[in-house]
Amino acid sequence: MLSIARENASSGATVVGVEDTTTHRAPRSESARQRAAHPSRKTPGSGARFSVLHEIFEEQADARPDEVAVVLGREEVTYAALEQRANRIARHLRARGVRRGSRIAMLLPRSVDAYAALLGVLKAGAAYVPLDPECPVDRVAYVLQDSDAAVLLTTESRSAGMAFDGAIVRMDADRAALEAESPAPLLRDMVGVGPRDLCYIIYTSGSTGRPKGVMIEHRSACHLVCAEGRIYGARPEDRVYQGASLCFDLSVEEIWLAFHAGATLVAPTPEMAHAGPDLSQFLTDCGVTVLSCVPTLLSMLAEDVPTVRLLIFGGERCPDWLVERWARPGRQMFNTYGPTETTVIATYSELSPGKPVTIGRAVPGYRVHLLDGNLQPVPRGDAGEICVQDDVHGFGLAQGKFNHTT
Repeated sequence: MLSIARENASSGATVVGVEDTTTHRAPRSESARQRAAHPSRKTPGSGARFSVLHEIFEEQADARPDEVAVVLGREEVTYAALEQRANRIARHLRARGVRRGSRIAMLLPRSVDAYAALLGVLKAGAAYVPLDPECPVDRVAYVLQDSDAAVLLTTESRSAGMAFDGAIVRMDADRAALEAESPAPLLRDMVGVGPRDLCYIIYTSGSTGRPKGVMIEHRSACHLVCAEGRIYGARPEDRVYQGASLCFDLSVEEIWLAFHAGATLVAPTPEMAHAGPDLSQFLTDCGVTVLSCVPTLLSMLAEDVPTVRLLIFGGERCPDWLVERWARPGRQMFNTYGPTETTVIATYSELSPGKPVTIGRAVPGYRVHLLDGNLQPVPRGDAGEICVQDDVHGFGLAQGKFNHTT
């Protein structure tokens, strides 16, 4: 059991057991035919749970190659094109010495390159360590040193004067070298990455000084994505807004809600990411149907976003009045709770006007307990400390903090 946070909540939380979250595909693209020749890769109808996160994207690239995966400003990229860009990055990283378990820092602006890089890192067998270009220089330097990153993926301007001992791949200046790589996927048995390997490390601000890197395994990320796919029911025709920095684990939810469903990820330009009240017009113009955000963001918007059919709150307490304000016929709203250590979320509840806002029930695969200071259950209706426990399969919680024993 892992005690993770304090929250005032009713002790009547519902515990939900494990569900089968497998999805299926029918391969038809060239990359699918290559993968079909190697049984180490998942095949349609196998009934097996995804073992690594990027397999979820690869499934959609095989099944929906010509559908748009990402829109950013005037740039659109299909699932097949993004798959090929990611494969080239993965091969380039392997050529630079990246191996299973390597940690790759990403210091990239909002761009299609950032999504291709993220996928490429995973395909190379490594874990990605996101860095926000807007972070102070000393924080960037600290994370690079603390994570012991082997490679830094960045741009030419951001690499200038960078104090970094590892290899630097500049996504703009090194584009010719990247494009010279084969677009074919690396073979799974060559890479050797599996469910227990690290998927990403996200540095949280922490409660005691220096940021600490939360280590999330592939099996935990896959569990989250498949569980949320069942809870929220994202569809291929959806357009999912991706507003969070990659440094925040909300971005994991946003990105993989889209990729798991074969939907389109709608990313703002750097200017629109800081638009404030004008964001509602951007979301409407882009036809965004799925929006996951902190309640504060919604409270800033003066206008409704009529295209949104699925609204997910998280990251802070959601007030009752916000639910009343954003409720519309046909629109589903959810409230979620969970620190980074629980792989984005641990509980969820569906919201309705006139009903109390709670953190709800455990995400499938978790058990939630409300305990007192002696780790004993509190009486029904009393406040206690939320403790989250993996089920017997143990695939939900973080591996721990990188370079830290506590």
